[in-house]
Amino acid sequence: MTTLYLTEPGTVVSAKNQTLDLKRGTWRRSCRLAEIDLVVALPGVQLTGAAIALLLDSGVETLFLRRDGCFRGRLQGQFHSNPSLRLAQYRVVETTFGMGLGQKLVLGKIRNQRSLLQRCNRETGGRVTALVEAVDMMAVYVRKLQRLDEPLSRDELMGIEGICAKTYFQAMMTQVPASWGFRGRNRRPPRDPVNALLSWGYGVLLARVFSASVQAGLDPYLGFFHATEPYRPNLVLDVMEEFRPLVVDWVVWGLVRSSVLDRQDFEPSPDGEGVWLGNLAKKLFLEQLERRFQSKLLYPPQERQLVLSQIVLEQGRAIARACVSLRLDEFESFEVR
Repeated sequence: MTTLYLTEPGTVVSAKNQTLDLKRGTWRRSCRLAEIDLVVALPGVQLTGAAIALLLDSGVETLFLRRDGCFRGRLQGQFHSNPSLRLAQYRVVETTFGMGLGQKLVLGKIRNQRSLLQRCNRETGGRVTALVEAVDMMAVYVRKLQRLDEPLSRDELMGIEGICAKTYFQAMMTQVPASWGFRGRNRRPPRDPVNALLSWGYGVLLARVFSASVQAGLDPYLGFFHATEPYRPNLVLDVMEEFRPLVVDWVVWGLVRSSVLDRQDFEPSPDGEGVWLGNLAKKLFLEQLERRFQSKLLYPPQERQLVLSQIVLEQGRAIARACVSLRLDEFESFEVR
């Protein structure tokens, strides 16, 4: 099963006999629907009525991204929903139990950020002071977050998450070639190619986690750590925390250190204030992201190897079970050592 990325403006997608037909000028390609489990479309791609109907009827998830990689929306056909599960989710929001779930999600993010730093530290033989200090400092916060007898308040949790994120990106600066101009995390708009890749990747991840949250039967707008900010998919932002370093950061650090891309593969945003991915960078990045989503890792709760995209869904299902049972041990953050 594969993801079909539609990145080229001017592409028209029609449907015939359980097949999607793509055309752009003289270019033609056909994709059997049975071989596709997800479609991701960028601006400028046109889906005919027949194609939309076929995607809805067949239940193939279809996501739409903006040109800067942000999530725009999704096609939603009929889907199975469990009202009891959603009620259970509503009941635990703004409770100590809900904060316990939020704390586990933040713990997962910091553990996985630390694992990436440890990996870099091993590769450099422990000779980079910023890496060593960041690994040690984040270990202190990991131990603090492991104590769940009395979960931290949201403000305390936000503070720890912010400190660790700043430390993580500052340490990673030592691993990015100076030619990339990376001076730490910035966004809205991203002002250098590394931040453009990170923002683009988080947009793709958000779209995938949104889909997984709905499949798991959860309300994507009602979170625990990110709480109930209006017009924002708060639960999706919660669930994607532990996967940011595992999926997006993993791919971005690999790309910038491999010299596959360089600054010429990026372009100024139309307002001149930010940096966007050029066409080649977009295609290479999406290819690497999808390869990462399809990589197999051990999923301890089930003691078997699963692809990362399936692990995202299983983590959503675990949160749903915890909300129903009111048992925090039904959910553990996913960590790669």
